[in-house]
Amino acid sequence: MPNNRHGKPQKPASQKDEDAVAFAQGIFELARNGGAGPLRVMLSAGVPANMRTSDGETLLLLASRNGHTDTVRLLLEQGASADVQDNHGNTARSVAATDEVRRLLDDHGQ
Repeated sequence: MPNNRHGKPQKPASQKDEDAVAFAQGIFELARNGGAGPLRVMLSAGVPANMRTSDGETLLLLASRNGHTDTVRLLLEQGASADVQDNHGNTARSVAATDEVRRLLDDHGQ
């Protein structure tokens, strides 16, 4: 059963920090909601493929948990690690919502 807790960036200390938090939240939402197109643009602009929430969830884990095959494929192509564990020991494979996502992660690991 998927864990519905969503990690969040740390609490901002200034307006610049608030802007950075809002930007990060947008990136996490793209992964969570399957926004492969916009996420591709962000990754091309330098957003790290292994970006993590305060709960340690990677973009790949968020996409995998929500069954977004195209987003999972994109993140793997951009160098995201399928083996990274969040703060609760979950990996993208352990939370994969669909067999298709699980196969994609397995194929990438070979």
